[in-house]
Amino acid sequence: MKKLLPITLIILIFIIAAGCGDDYKTPSDFKDNVAWLDAKSALPVFPFGTNPIYICFYSKQSDPCTAMMDNIFSRPEIIKYMNTNFTSIAVIPEDIDSVQFLGRLLSRAELLRALKVEGLPSHYFFDKAGKLVGARTGYIKLYEFKQLLKYMAEGYVAKYDFGTFLSMPDSKVDTVYGKF
Repeated sequence: MKKLLPITLIILIFIIAAGCGDDYKTPSDFKDNVAWLDAKSALPVFPFGTNPIYICFYSKQSDPCTAMMDNIFSRPEIIKYMNTNFTSIAVIPEDIDSVQFLGRLLSRAELLRALKVEGLPSHYFFDKAGKLVGARTGYIKLYEFKQLLKYMAEGYVAKYDFGTFLSMPDSKVDTVYGKF
């Protein structure tokens, strides 16, 4: 009996350990798409995480928005870079009646007004603490979007304005081979 108890405990530990850790996924586990967080679940706890935060307001009925989804957000290098370096939140305004944001319950119109959304798609970049550091409206071409991601994720935003960054050798990215 004394020999059976330690063997049983060891087997039990291995069974428990084998089942742990497989259910929790991080954004870098998503290989086929950007790990978008839903606005209704992410905005109430904003800001969070250890990465800068990217919020994209878009509509499935907007041609520029669907073009961004098809031509930019579907590219493997964009998926990998965003999932590694950003916490990404997708906001589809027509799907929101109201949402909790920064401690206040906001209607769709109030949320759009609070962030000064002028058109779709709208792109908002926040630092880890939730401070807005950049915003753009409209379709952004691949080369410029990659530069913008690099500018925000790699800390250049704290040191240089975007125009200065664009004149630097570090701003050069590759659109053919997918390198940043």
